[in-house]
Amino acid sequence: MKIWTLFSIVTLGIAGAGFGQYATDPVGFTNLAAPAGTSLVVPTMLEGWTFRGQATISGDGLTVTPVLTTNWTVGQFAGTSFTAPQPNFPRYYVEIASGVQEGLIVDINNNTGSNISVHAGDFPPALRGTTVEIMVRKHLTLDKAFQGAVGLSAYQDSVSVFNSDGSQSLCNFDGSSFVDGSFVNGVGHTVIYPGTGFVFSAAEPVTFTFMGSVKTTKTKVPLYAGVTNIVGPLNPSSATLLNSGGSLAAALEPYQDGINNFSTNGQMAILGAYSSDGSAILDGSFSPLAPNATDAIPLNRGVVVSVVNDTVWTVDSPIPPPAP
Repeated sequence: MKIWTLFSIVTLGIAGAGFGQYATDPVGFTNLAAPAGTSLVVPTMLEGWTFRGQATISGDGLTVTPVLTTNWTVGQFAGTSFTAPQPNFPRYYVEIASGVQEGLIVDINNNTGSNISVHAGDFPPALRGTTVEIMVRKHLTLDKAFQGAVGLSAYQDSVSVFNSDGSQSLCNFDGSSFVDGSFVNGVGHTVIYPGTGFVFSAAEPVTFTFMGSVKTTKTKVPLYAGVTNIVGPLNPSSATLLNSGGSLAAALEPYQDGINNFSTNGQMAILGAYSSDGSAILDGSFSPLAPNATDAIPLNRGVVVSVVNDTVWTVDSPIPPPAP
């Protein structure tokens, strides 16, 4: 498998409509060569943020109001509104950009010209009634993830998305987008949350070119009990060593939760099974990985994580913070 990554790093100072000045995320692209057969895919590029600034979360956790004036169009961030049985998805999300909850993602329900509405219970109690830095981003969708992919075969290639409720969604490529298992309802707008992915089945080799923004903040990736969690870091330039940091190990229940790493040859053979002692990743014999171990999460591919209780993996940005 040959993977090559190239970035055009661009950081521009954007003085938004009353929300101060921030540097945009670096942008670029990263490639993935998927062979014929079955592969895990975890895109590492995101949509850029649309808004960034200080905002107040209401005491009931239902609205988010920027501190400074915005010029949003009513419904600009609303989710899709297709007629059943075509499924609907959120189109944008709020992301906490700093503080203890940095990286938390909450889907947007709708918006007025001056505030955002979300679903009840999405913000944890500790954030309700507080003012925090947020970003508003557009969700990555299947159509966006496959934009620019070469080698796709209509009505032969497909995607399986494993949902947080344990269900599985089959998405069939129809030549331009995706349709569901009935081959009737469009599902190209299926959301791929940051740090998560899907199973891709291809009749012939396919080359992906993921284009977008590089994440400059942390990302909180939920891991759900009893569910196939396909997850990976958001580093678009290289594979990530399993022993490169303790955040995944710390997120797992010691000696109970597991990680499976799969081959990248289209056969989906298990190459390694791992667990955690709470601070370090353990190999199949429950020994900590050696400092020079090369066991890694492949670039743009991810691993499958199984957990006994819902938990959250806090993934660091691939871009080091500026020196103090």
